[in-house]
Amino acid sequence: MAIWQCSFLIVPSAERGREPQSLSERRERGDFWSDSQPSEDMERAALDILGRGASWSSDIDIWGDEASTCLSMIRDEGRVVEVLFRVDLRVVQKQELARLLDGFQRARVLLIDETAQLHEPTLAAVLQALRASTAWKYVTDPMGFIASLSAKNRRH
Repeated sequence: MAIWQCSFLIVPSAERGREPQSLSERRERGDFWSDSQPSEDMERAALDILGRGASWSSDIDIWGDEASTCLSMIRDEGRVVEVLFRVDLRVVQKQELARLLDGFQRARVLLIDETAQLHEPTLAAVLQALRASTAWKYVTDPMGFIASLSAKNRRH
């Protein structure tokens, strides 16, 4: 993942209401999709908006460009085990993002951000999460972001 990308883990809507610690534990185990599989609505939306991307593995489906906005589905023995959505904050296309999120809503999924917070797949919720992300801090002030990393390293 690039520093300018904000990453979300996509999970079934059945995860709504779970505590962040429980979500982190489930992510570690990789079992979000053990009881269900993603709806084709998500794949259709990704194909329509992002297009098919190149993959280095037959177990990974990618839509979009990995260095930009993309959706990845990781499979194990044909079953989806993880779905990742990355947004390129250098060039956020709100209309395309909104259309993609509409497909996610039809697929009945939720998004988990880098702080393990659950978000509905709405433009307002995702924009809020984007603005709170590490990638946003980098994109809006690269020099300040790098300086903050140096300051953290000096304290440790």
